[in-house]
Amino acid sequence: MKTLEMTEQKAERLSEIEDLAIDVIKDALNGVNDADDEQVKVAVKTVSMVAKNRQTLTNRAAIDFGMARMTSDDKELKKYVDSTNPQIRKAIAGKV
Repeated sequence: MKTLEMTEQKAERLSEIEDLAIDVIKDALNGVNDADDEQVKVAVKTVSMVAKNRQTLTNRAAIDFGMARMTSDDKELKKYVDSTNPQIRKAIAGKV
């Protein structure tokens, strides 16, 4: 079974697909394409799929953090945040 991790390459591909889908939806809203067009329907489903993937990734990160928080002390938790979410560490560097 393959892991369901989001690699940088997958994220870039999903972002590109999402951008294309948004452009198609925008054209439909502006009247360029017919809203009943198959391409518009696929674009709407694609945007929904990307949103669900983001929600799943957010939930996984929250679960991982919750498990780390429950099983570690403050020092280990800081190490966990440093290694998994360096952008969070940068954001709170001045506040800690």
